[in-house]
Amino acid sequence: MTNNAGYHTYEEYLKQGLHPFRMHTGAYLIGERSLPVSQTSSFSDKSQVFFSFSDQLLIRFFQKESSLEKAYSVALAYGFRGFSRGGKNGIFLQRKGDNGLGDSTEGLKQSHLEETVDFLEVDPNALDRLKKVKIVWHNPSGERLVGLYNSSNKKMIFLDFASY
Repeated sequence: MTNNAGYHTYEEYLKQGLHPFRMHTGAYLIGERSLPVSQTSSFSDKSQVFFSFSDQLLIRFFQKESSLEKAYSVALAYGFRGFSRGGKNGIFLQRKGDNGLGDSTEGLKQSHLEETVDFLEVDPNALDRLKKVKIVWHNPSGERLVGLYNSSNKKMIFLDFASY
């Protein structure tokens, strides 16, 4: 069960694993519940954000939960950490040097336009104001989950996997 505010949390994940998030995702995919949203742990106000995933990723998760489990647990546990200095897990801003990730995120922004605008509560003409983010976890392949961040309401949506 989600917390009183309706968000899935790290504490819930520690107690019950992926089951509540998976059940919520399944109900969402058949139109019985709202989009599943998670709230990161709060090491500081800066790190605590709300995030969700594109429908494409939620379908992938529901079909094979292990495909997102590590990235999901890392995002919940470590939250938003600004720019990466290497060797740490969590959600980070993409750097200009993250060429493959940045290019992929640009393309995904267009293919997931409606759900991005809806979840992030942003004007479609203001998409350039969104920050590109990634979830970093130990994954030797260099694959990351990439998404967009609206810093004004502390919401992120992760769109798909991308590689450097």
